[in-house]
Amino acid sequence: MKHLFITLALIILIVSCAKDTPKVLLFMRDGSPDLEYMLDREVGTMKRILEQSGFKVAVATLDGSSFSAGSIRMRADLALADVNAADYAGFMLPCMAAGNPAPQIPAEAVNLVKKAVSAGKPVAAQTGSVWALAEAGVLKGKKYASTSTQGDPHFAGAIYAGSGVVKDGLVLSSGICPYMARALRTSDGTEQLTRALVEVMKSKR
Repeated sequence: MKHLFITLALIILIVSCAKDTPKVLLFMRDGSPDLEYMLDREVGTMKRILEQSGFKVAVATLDGSSFSAGSIRMRADLALADVNAADYAGFMLPCMAAGNPAPQIPAEAVNLVKKAVSAGKPVAAQTGSVWALAEAGVLKGKKYASTSTQGDPHFAGAIYAGSGVVKDGLVLSSGICPYMARALRTSDGTEQLTRALVEVMKSKR
């Protein structure tokens, strides 16, 4: 009987800890000319760092479908339309080299960014996904990182601050994803951007 009580106590403790683990929403979108590379080097790196930093990562795609390419498979947990911004400590939007420059940003992603920032939650976006920040209107008067948006009307009122990782309040951005880094032979911003988001989320606890 004593062992039964101990087992039940451990189960309750584990469940309680799981419920208390802060969550991060990572939104994946397709369109990369090298999906396997980006799932591995960008999405995989972001997910690993977030989990090692004590966060539970929920992966969303536009329709809830999982992505796979070559030997890499990234399972989706939910569709973007089903995301409740209040449930997450922060939001990560990888580039995945999807249609940059001037990518087509889903309306659901734009709405999510608006809700997240309005709720006081940090949002980090890389390269192509920086456009989601612009279309959501959260870059007005803020510094941001990019490689190819200077002079674009979508970014009117925003302050271009180079291609490296930039943090301005709750908005974090990076202009160099792994695909871009490989093409330009420069440093990838994935790890630095992810660690910057972790720092902001931990400071808000």
